[in-house]
Amino acid sequence: MKRGEVAKSLTRGTFFLGIEKTIAISSTIVYTLLLARWLGPTKYGMFTLAFSVVSLVTAFTGNFEMYLERYGAEYQVHGRIRALTRAYFTALGLKLAFGVLATAVLLLITPRLSAFYKIPELEVLLPLLAVFVATDGLATTGRAVLFSLQRFEWVSGLSLIFNLGKTLLVAWLWWSRQGLAALALGFSLLTAVQAVATLSASLWVLRKARARAGAAESAEPGLVGSIFRYCLPLYGARLSFLSGQNLGKLVLGTVLDATQLGYFSFAFQTVERFVELVHTIPAAMLPAFTQIVAKDEREKLRYVVDQAFRLVQLLACMLSFVLFVYAHEIVRLVGSPLFEPAIPLLRVIALVPIARTAQQPLTMLFQAARRPGYVFTLALVKLLSEIAGYFVLLKPFGAMGACAANLAGAAASFTGALILASTLVPEGTFERLGAVVRNILLLAPSLLLTLFAERELGVHGSLPVRLVLVLPSLLGVFALGLLNRYDLEKVSSLPLPGAWLPRVRDALVSVADRLARTFEYRRAA
Repeated sequence: MKRGEVAKSLTRGTFFLGIEKTIAISSTIVYTLLLARWLGPTKYGMFTLAFSVVSLVTAFTGNFEMYLERYGAEYQVHGRIRALTRAYFTALGLKLAFGVLATAVLLLITPRLSAFYKIPELEVLLPLLAVFVATDGLATTGRAVLFSLQRFEWVSGLSLIFNLGKTLLVAWLWWSRQGLAALALGFSLLTAVQAVATLSASLWVLRKARARAGAAESAEPGLVGSIFRYCLPLYGARLSFLSGQNLGKLVLGTVLDATQLGYFSFAFQTVERFVELVHTIPAAMLPAFTQIVAKDEREKLRYVVDQAFRLVQLLACMLSFVLFVYAHEIVRLVGSPLFEPAIPLLRVIALVPIARTAQQPLTMLFQAARRPGYVFTLALVKLLSEIAGYFVLLKPFGAMGACAANLAGAAASFTGALILASTLVPEGTFERLGAVVRNILLLAPSLLLTLFAERELGVHGSLPVRLVLVLPSLLGVFALGLLNRYDLEKVSSLPLPGAWLPRVRDALVSVADRLARTFEYRRAA
């Protein structure tokens, strides 16, 4: 696979997954806006607590779909579609079996959880949301097959079922004055529909691929063992991540009331929605990384990893800039003035993408290079750092301490990822470190100026100053070499629909290209 082909594959994957996440984040912003105004902080806190419990229980269905994400692309390179089909059915069977057990456990512990948190509503919400656990295997394994075969258009299209459906659902429930039980039931029905649709699409794509492959293949011995050997370390990483992601809510649920928990959940989930959009770029890298590793093209791997790391680090810092500088406006838009106490929490969590999002290309590298143990080790470092932060910060600072612990865990994991990446691809170590330093130098002044302007001028008076910060930040991107003309060339090749979108894209790329050329000449001089 040539560099141009790699770039084309990543661009295509990023485009379709970007559409998926853009629609997801747009619908989720509207959905959260409606949900926050409909439920208010207290009921919002109850619902997010129930969802956190379900998310943790869902983790116990296993992560066997990750074998398909990694090895599906390798099977495709070697033309072994029938072997991929057998792996798919094996992973699906394992996921469904574990899903039945996890659902039974959830139903068994529901009364105890309701009594422990003193929230009777959990006895209704958790059984209704158990559908998420039972159908997880259908959705995740099907999506993994479509993803590994780079059928990103299917992944993007199927996601519309849930993301647009949930927004319409919340709007209708609010208008018809329904309650939490109706919300949980509606979400569960949408999830079941999405799972069945994903299963059907994956089976159809595999059938077409097998027809093209033609020749029969010999059975692969020890398939179940191979799946467990690859997935177990990543499963430990997933449990660690989900534990850290939901631990703050569960621990705060024992320390704070439902209202304060609602503020923390709102801040965390608001940042998480935007983070999911940026994660489309590193997510699209795994099939291409896997194919490069399968062909043992080491120099090409180093080049692609370094370029991807630089761009994702830049996007992560841009996201942190927007969330931090315009936190007041985002909270009022998404959550209403009722959630203004969540603004300081949101600003602390807004710094997490600088480390967590920037780590994602390295995580894809570790998975492609058959180093799932690295992923588990880093997730464990993150979890232990967060837990230590809870012990130190939670009691004196409450929800703010939980946010700071989350940031500390992400920073510790990111540091470890940089160290491990230097052992796999040592040639680009200094380039990656340089990208980190330059991004922080670009971001830090804007954050400090934001805090200073708000203190001196107030929230409304500081808005013009905060808006002006955009221009020097954009110039700094080119001045520090964080975006170059080759990157712009790839953006200009994105296949956009319609007539006006390409024209807007080309106009922006033209302006950016002039800036990039100007600063390149100055650096050369």
